[in-house]
Amino acid sequence: MSEVQLSIEILAEKFSDNPQVVESKWFGKLCLKVDGKAFVVKFGRDLAFKLTGDAHSEAVKIEGAKLFDPRGKGSPFKEWVQVRSAQSSTWPGLAAQAFEYVNGLT
Repeated sequence: MSEVQLSIEILAEKFSDNPQVVESKWFGKLCLKVDGKAFVVKFGRDLAFKLTGDAHSEAVKIEGAKLFDPRGKGSPFKEWVQVRSAQSSTWPGLAAQAFEYVNGLT
């Protein structure tokens, strides 16, 4: 089992008391969704998080983080930040912020 898969599973466990959060696929990638909307997605060894406001601004400052451009064509997804596996210690907090944001949209 890869480090990222394990991390997705650990993140999923943190939301296990919320039946609205499920492991799923988003554009063929493993993700976590709340009410059918993705808030964390696996991308290679990294994870990407849907964030807004200060949470987004702070996430892009994390070493190695960048705007999430899954197609690699210079058109990143507006609210998504990709955080490298080397910074996996930040993932639980980012997942919580992403959940709060996306849950507020549903």
